[in-house]
Amino acid sequence: MASTYSTSLRIQLIGTGDQAGVWGTSTNTNLGTLIEQAITGVQSITLTGSTYTLSSYNGIVDEARNSVLSFTGSLSANCTVIAPAANKVYIVKNATGSTVTMSVGSGSTVVVPNGQTYIVYTDGTAFYSASNYNQSNIAISGGTIDGTVIGGTTPSNGSF
Repeated sequence: MASTYSTSLRIQLIGTGDQAGVWGTSTNTNLGTLIEQAITGVQSITLTGSTYTLSSYNGIVDEARNSVLSFTGSLSANCTVIAPAANKVYIVKNATGSTVTMSVGSGSTVVVPNGQTYIVYTDGTAFYSASNYNQSNIAISGGTIDGTVIGGTTPSNGSF
């Protein structure tokens, strides 16, 4: 059986009997570099346009395999980031001045506002938010903050 690559992380799957005497190099790359990148990798990417496609390579370091994507730059318009159509969880930090939309090129997307960090995932056909948190869905129905009772019948703004 010839060597192939896994679908999601693109790690080399060494075929039976392949790479006699040199399989250690492929194994070390898979375990010590590529899997480590997928679990703990942080990739900083400077966005400059309206679309950016993450690099995605079989068996070598790339952008899409990283766990954390930290987008920077000074965008004058929103940007769509295209990820590979494969299962993957990302932590996405947006510090671009505009929104970043995570997409696989079709299906649903997730918009990450400027200044926010979201946990998102893709099933290879669409992107989803790993949590339903956003700034507009926080409701406090009672309690105290610094000794001030909150949650009365009349909403108020300001500091406590």
